[in-house]
Amino acid sequence: MIVVDQLRKSFPVSYGIIPNIKYRGRIPRRDVLLGISFTVKTGELFGLLGPNGAGKTTLLKLLCTLTTPDSGTITVDGIDAAKNPIAVKRRIGLCSSEERSFYFRLTARENLEFFGALAGLSGDQLRKRIEHVADVVDLSDALDTKFSGFSSGMRQRLTMARAMLSDAPILYLDEPTRAVDPVHAEQIRKLIREELVDRQGKTVILATNLLDEAWALCDRLAIMRRGTIAALGPPKELDASYARLLKYQIIVDKTDEALLQRVRAVTGVTTVVTSDVPNGVSVEVEIEPTSDRSITELLRAVSDNGVVVRSFTYDEPRPMEVFTDITQAGGGDE
Repeated sequence: MIVVDQLRKSFPVSYGIIPNIKYRGRIPRRDVLLGISFTVKTGELFGLLGPNGAGKTTLLKLLCTLTTPDSGTITVDGIDAAKNPIAVKRRIGLCSSEERSFYFRLTARENLEFFGALAGLSGDQLRKRIEHVADVVDLSDALDTKFSGFSSGMRQRLTMARAMLSDAPILYLDEPTRAVDPVHAEQIRKLIREELVDRQGKTVILATNLLDEAWALCDRLAIMRRGTIAALGPPKELDASYARLLKYQIIVDKTDEALLQRVRAVTGVTTVVTSDVPNGVSVEVEIEPTSDRSITELLRAVSDNGVVVRSFTYDEPRPMEVFTDITQAGGGDE
């Protein structure tokens, strides 16, 4: 379990001798994280989203013990990350979006041997782990190719392989499908959800800018905005809580002006659009989520006077709509 409690982090607005002289050693600081708190359960796939400048990168660095907070705590399986960062590092695997951490003149195998040794692996155990993770990300045939000859997608897949190398119980995945072709990206998504989380029970924090990916994979999502968590919960709950309008498509055998007037009179209805479809007439309705009775009223309005309702479908909010509603007050680049 990962417990983040009242995490705060700031950075100087500038660095160097001249700013120190200008501000007499007291350089102003820019707040990046403003008291963030959340818990990630063991075996959970937890999504981390937010616009540029929201604080995602800083939060990931703190979780990986690559930097320290101004205040607040991070506890990983009962271990305080500030007091015992080495013990925390042994429990995590990181897939970063930075390819510069690899050695360009070494082959993929040599890179993995190096990072495996840092993780305490050696001999036959290390060799088997390298072969396994390379096979999982479909890089077995490229293990003896120099990293400098890898495409962007292959480099990202190798980063995923490195994250899995030590078989850590916790994985931090920063845009694992970035620059990866659609086929391999889908394989990585299945690997994360079905193999690592569902079968092996690993805890995964996934930071991504791909909203559909996050909505499809994650058990819960934390959406950040200006250094805070603006929304937290399962995707379905976020859909229900933050959707401004509920959208329905109703297929009926026929319509007339009286029916449309009844629909427009339903509490909360904002838009009514009709169109002909092969099996009748489609009535698309947008309605404010003000009252549970509105749906009952809507059904009654379209089914009066002998009208046959062929289908009644709820059009789920698109992730982009929900994300935009939550983050519309978001700030600039990080």
